[in-house]
Amino acid sequence: MTLTTPVSTSTLTGIALAHAIGQAMKLPLVILPSEYASGPRLFIKDSYGLRSFRPDKDPSLAWSLFCRYGQEARLELQFHNNAASCLQAGIRTGHTANRMLTAALRALVTHLHGQAIEIPAVLLEPEQQDGAA
Repeated sequence: MTLTTPVSTSTLTGIALAHAIGQAMKLPLVILPSEYASGPRLFIKDSYGLRSFRPDKDPSLAWSLFCRYGQEARLELQFHNNAASCLQAGIRTGHTANRMLTAALRALVTHLHGQAIEIPAVLLEPEQQDGAA
């Protein structure tokens, strides 16, 4: 049994955000321990074995999620003049692709699951554990 913590979707980052996406999509997630002090690793179990699942770091994986759920979530992505912004229900984030990706993924988790989600404590950063919902 994995110890979980409720976390506000507006504060999710990194591997916790990736887990929230997988959990909201009801994917068979597997958490493996740290390798070479890199932190825990997140995978999807499928018919071919395990494959890495980090939409927060893989734009091609994130793009497939946006194509699948973006219109349903009323997610609008705008790119212009080497700046990126993400608008969803009046939420605007900064002008870097990483921030835009994080904001868009948070919007999808909120749309698919709600304002808070249970995340395994091992995946949370210390500041996320303190800011639990």
